[in-house]
Amino acid sequence: MPKRPCPFDETYSPQTKIHVGAKQVENGVMKKDKMKAVYDRTLNLLFTGAKNVMNNNAVDVMDTSAPCPAVTSSTTSLHQLILTSCGTLAKPSSGTKTLPDQSQAVSACVGCQCVVPSSRPSCSYCECKLCDTCLRSCHFCGGFFCPRCSLVVYFQEEKVVCLSCC
Repeated sequence: MPKRPCPFDETYSPQTKIHVGAKQVENGVMKKDKMKAVYDRTLNLLFTGAKNVMNNNAVDVMDTSAPCPAVTSSTTSLHQLILTSCGTLAKPSSGTKTLPDQSQAVSACVGCQCVVPSSRPSCSYCECKLCDTCLRSCHFCGGFFCPRCSLVVYFQEEKVVCLSCC
């Protein structure tokens, strides 16, 4: 006895049970709305913090129990601001490390890694510190450049050319 024919169309697809939870909806259909809300909140926190700093309304210390010592105008030190859980910017407490003054800063040469004082000339292109042996002068513009921002070109003689003049 032959098999009986299928009573459904060729386009028929059988239905299956699929569990769709809240996580699948948030990651699928609602993903753009959710990410937009996160982006808007982050942008709002950044703008609010920037306004507070510009208006000198930054919170002195995250803990109100330990006040931060006042900074005098003679001791100008740079501080990294901290973003609090409330979305405000706060100055670090006295136990944190401050950045060095620009006059006392010492950095390493990009080319040979030797110690270079901040008074030395820097690369005109990337502004990194250089020692005298790694400093190159462009043949065309006369600017000082590091080995990464300049090329040695061999025409009839060896010439140094910066990336701007290439």
